[in-house]
Formats: sequence, C-alpha cells, structure tokens
Amino acid sequence: MSVFRVKNSPYYQFDFQIKGHRFYGSTEERNERKAKEVETAKRAEAKRIVDDAVATGRRPLTVEVACDNWWSEVGQHGSDPDLKRALDWLKGQIGPRVALHDITDSIVTAAVEARRKHVKRSGRDANGKQLFKPLSNRTVNKTVTSLLSRVFTRAKENWNATILREPDWRKHWLPERKRPIREITAAEEKRIDAVESKDFAELREFAALMGLRRKELLLRWPQVDFDMAVIRIIGKGGKPATIPLPRRAYEILWGLRGNHETSVFTFVAERTRKCPKTEVKFVKGDRYPMTYFGIGTNRRRKWAKAGVDARLHDLRHTTGMRTLRTTGNLKLVQKLLRHTDIKTTSQFYTDADLDDIRAGMEATAKSTESQKKSQTENLDAANNLKDKA
Repeated sequence: MSVFRVKNSPYYQFDFQIKGHRFYGSTEERNERKAKEVETAKRAEAKRIVDDAVATGRRPLTVEVACDNWWSEVGQHGSDPDLKRALDWLKGQIGPRVALHDITDSIVTAAVEARRKHVKRSGRDANGKQLFKPLSNRTVNKTVTSLLSRVFTRAKENWNATILREPDWRKHWLPERKRPIREITAAEEKRIDAVESKDFAELREFAALMGLRRKELLLRWPQVDFDMAVIRIIGKGGKPATIPLPRRAYEILWGLRGNHETSVFTFVAERTRKCPKTEVKFVKGDRYPMTYFGIGTNRRRKWAKAGVDARLHDLRHTTGMRTLRTTGNLKLVQKLLRHTDIKTTSQFYTDADLDDIRAGMEATAKSTESQKKSQTENLDAANNLKDKA
C-alpha cells in the first residue's frame, strides 16, 4: 500500500489494481498519513465494486474486441465507412489487448495528439504535386474522442462490460469551428462539368436535386419505383424514407437502366488499377458500380481540377438553400432533408445568401441617401423662409 506525488500536483495520488481492474486518481490530500487513509477507503470501495461486477457476470473487454464489436453492431450500418479505418487506427494506437477499463485520460490525450499530426490530401498544385493539409479539429474529435466514447457507451449498455472509471471526454474535445453553409453555384457546376465524366456528373446533379447523403446515393434498382416515381432508402439512424422523384431526377434514373444489373450509379474506369481501400481491381474501359470511397476520390480530384473547394455534403446544402429560396417554406426543407427537429433546419438554412445580403445593403443605402436628400431639402426650405422673413 503506498501513495505518491506527481509533478504539478500538490496532492498525493493512488494507483492500484484489484483482479485486473485498475483504480487511480488523486486523494485530494497534502498530508501523507491522511492520503493513505483515503487510499485504504478507496481500496475497500474498489473491492466491493469488483466483487459486485463478478457476481453479476460482468467482464472486462479489450480494445480490439470492443472496437470490432462496435463496428459489427453499429458502425457498418451507419453512413460513414471511414470509421472502420479510424477504429483500426485506435486499436494500433492504444494497443489491441489493452482493457477498456485501463484506458486513462493520459492515453486518450496521447491518441488525440497523435491524430492531430495526421494530414489529408488537398488536391495538387499547378505542377501536379500532391498537396496536404492538417486534419480539422472536427475530424480528430470524430475519429478519436467521440468514437471512443461511443464504444465505451455500447460496452456498458449492451455488452454488460465492467468499466469502473471512464476518461473525462469533455477534457479531450477540441474546439470546432462552425462550418458556413456552402452552396455550389451554377458557375461552379459548369466548371465541374468540363472536367467530370458524364457518369459522375449525373450522380452530382441527382444528389443536388434529391438532397441525399453520400451513402444514400449508392442506390440499388429495387429501391427505385418508376411507377410511383419514388425511391426508397434507409437513411441516417436506420430510418426508412420514401422520397418523390422530380421530373429531372426521374429522367436521370431512367437513362441509367441497363448499365448494371443491381447498382443504379456506375462508372467506366479511366485506367486499370487496384483500389487501395477495397482491393477491387478496375480494368480500363469496363463499367463498375460506384462506391462510397470512389465518389469521394472523384470529388477530390475532379473538383479540385475545376477550382471548386467544396465537400460532397455541400450538394445537400445546395439542395436545402435552393429549395428554401424558391419556396420560402422551411418546413418543406425539413421534410426534404429528413431532419428530425426543425431547429436543425433553421440553424443551417435560415441564413440569407450573399445576394439577399447585398440587396438588403443596397436598399439600406438607398433609403439612407433618400433621407439625407429629404433632410437637405427641408433645411433649404427653412432657410429660404428665414431669408424672406
């Protein structure tokens, strides 16, 4: 039994294990004798907790097992396959055999700092050299702090796992900059059209018409009902949705019939290569179903070539902004984008666009000028009356 001091803290700390479960923290005492008394009490409480956990059948989980279980039960059914790579990275960073209950705040801090050193591709320069940029705080939060906390929650609530002390997730959350709503303009669409293949151009146009998320765009023919002019999808959170097809979206899908037996959106390979993420080999000239990662690769390469700095999700924002501008109906936008709460819709889509702001500024300037002119005329009239008097 012992207590100890650490740098930058005036209090004694405790750190011990009972049946493989680690307990650690501050005694909140500066006096060694009192600190040992606190440790004795902590050990007694820890033994009671562990004995209770054993009696109720709870068990420790390793990082590898927990991450694999979470992906199998939750992640693979979501809208972001990139989380699989994030989970694999976490297993390597923390250690696959480390128990969840042994993950401390310092381990999470180390993972966050390691992830912040990663970069991602950001197009090419004028000479064709690959450019990179650091990961955003939002990406780091999503792939480390948020992801780990989701695994912890699932382990506690669904797998009867013993987690006696969780890290303080709030301490590891990096500040995020709110993304402005980005609408892709008609001029930008024209520039992308000049460099993008017909297959991907039709996918992009369909996405802007329908407001679908990237994974929702991977339609299968059984999801398309030409008789009812609708598509049926499983949206975010596993929620089913039936979405009507406007005339142009209907025409796009109708023209894709016969390209592939099961997949709606397909593309013709521009070169022979193997996809590093899916290990699928593409042969130049052959047609293949579009994939989640392939859509992202096309956007990164072609849009950058067109000089358009935008995300695929901005196609969904484009749908919302254009619909609101045309109809003025926020409730309709909510239904179209399938937001559960209209507060989400109003948060993003009630901001006036640049043309609206410019028109308002022009109107204000015109009104101000008119008032100045009126005041000048009134003052001149008053002066004339004074002169006559």
